[in-house]
Amino acid sequence: MLWDTLERVNRLRQVALNNPEFIRSAKAHEKALESQGVDNIKPLKRSTKLKKEKALSDIYQQSEFGYDPCDSPH
Repeated sequence: MLWDTLERVNRLRQVALNNPEFIRSAKAHEKALESQGVDNIKPLKRSTKLKKEKALSDIYQQSEFGYDPCDSPH
């Protein structure tokens, strides 16, 4: 199925490249982009912050280990 799609897209691309109207439109589009000052804009990279390892005492700070809500022995 993927191969069929690739072949179909390739045939359509070849037809478009043989069409003078398509070539003219592509060149007009290229000039429009150049006049707008659109260059190869690189996406912004997010800065990676190093995460500090949490200590177990920080993770379980809000826990009460001695509290038994059932008051029954296990």
